[in-house]
Amino acid sequence: MESRLRTSNGMAASYTILGRIAKGGMASVYLGRMTASAGFTRIVAIKRLHPELASDNEFVAMLVDEARLAGRIRHPNVIDTLDLFADDGAFSLVLEYIEGDALSALTKRARMAGEPLVPQRVALSIVVGALRGLHAAHEARGEDGTPLGIVHRDVSPQNILVGVDGVPRVIDFGIAKASGRMMTTRPGEVRGKFSYMAPEQLQGRPVTRQADVYAAGVVLWELLTGARLFTGDDARAVCAAVLRGEIAMPSTVMPSVSPELDAIVARATARDVADRYLTASDMLADLEKLERASDDEVGAWARPWAAERLNERQKLIDSAPSSRSSLVDVMNDLARSSSDPALPPAPPSSSADLAAPSPEPSSSTLPLPFSGPVRPASSASWAKTPVLLVGAAAVLVLGVIGVVAGARATGRAHVAEGPSAPSQPAAASTLAAPPSAPSDAPAADVPADTATPLESAAPAEAVSTPAPASTHPPTKVRRAPPKRRPRTPSPAATIDPRAYP
Repeated sequence: MESRLRTSNGMAASYTILGRIAKGGMASVYLGRMTASAGFTRIVAIKRLHPELASDNEFVAMLVDEARLAGRIRHPNVIDTLDLFADDGAFSLVLEYIEGDALSALTKRARMAGEPLVPQRVALSIVVGALRGLHAAHEARGEDGTPLGIVHRDVSPQNILVGVDGVPRVIDFGIAKASGRMMTTRPGEVRGKFSYMAPEQLQGRPVTRQADVYAAGVVLWELLTGARLFTGDDARAVCAAVLRGEIAMPSTVMPSVSPELDAIVARATARDVADRYLTASDMLADLEKLERASDDEVGAWARPWAAERLNERQKLIDSAPSSRSSLVDVMNDLARSSSDPALPPAPPSSSADLAAPSPEPSSSTLPLPFSGPVRPASSASWAKTPVLLVGAAAVLVLGVIGVVAGARATGRAHVAEGPSAPSQPAAASTLAAPPSAPSDAPAADVPADTATPLESAAPAEAVSTPAPASTHPPTKVRRAPPKRRPRTPSPAATIDPRAYP
């Protein structure tokens, strides 16, 4: 069965119902496909209220409020609420789809296969994960930092989803508070839930997070023993057992349960809130001291009991028409969404732009994935090219002038030191190397014996010009001692040792 939902809330995504996978007293759960732009799809769970409840404005208002609160909870052990919309008079919640099943369904199939007891290490891991999700919900805050005061109020094996990935997740935060209205109108359909309610909740007293802790304790008791804690022929008998019945230690039913576990369960299920764990985190701290199964072990336990349901859901997905878009459609969608109207258009080309040669394409350039208009480069980048060329030419001219001036000075020195001149000590002269120029610039026309290579200009030694022979004894040339830069003390020497602690 497939039907499209026409969302009326302006969302870009649309939803397709593939088939129903569960039905409860308040809503039915459908496997669905979410379709967004650019061919994006995702399998989701769509929970739709029954028509008689969808027509009750007060109930819908409460449900919408709770769904918005649940949407603020972000935790790996809490199912995500993705969307909320109304279509054809039916109110729907879009939830994260997890490959797995409710804890109640898994344990039921295990009992039918002759394995009524969940391995103790697996049971502890499931309850620990549920408590983590509950604590995240209890501590959730609004955008202004105000505590939201979320209490699940309906913690039970039906509302703990165990995935084949081994992660337990708390579900149905969106309708937990509104479910109290259901219990007064349809007690027969919610009779099983009374056995997980805290005494103060049954008595109509204020409900706090300790009610969720109590329910988690009941779930743990039943997983450890493989039996129901509170039973009765009808709802009244079940409520009486919750309020006044004896709560036996798990070890009296299953001797393998340790005294430490007995104490944790007894404190979690205490009827007096003063004797009960104050928060889910407190109970979690005690359970985390005990040995538990890994996520892989929990997934290995859940996989065979969820296999039949998962195969049925996969058939629904396979039988539905494919929603894949062609590659051309996807690329066109992306091209339309990536266009940025805020970018200014390219300025008109100038004469410099027209004179500048177009760059050759690189051999490593990859072809565009799709054909389309290519934004021209800004003329500002081309305008920089003439400026760089003029600057390079100026540097080159200055270098040539410097070399020529040095050569003339050297020539004058040779004339002054001819045979008719008295013998004088050789004058020290150093020719500075011309500034470096671009490799493609023409070489300066300078005599080789007057230009000093760049490599030989580095040492700070004078180049002496030989003098002609003379009858006078040579005069010693005194060289000025090289100037030494004052030594800067290292940073370590200036640190006061007393500065260290």
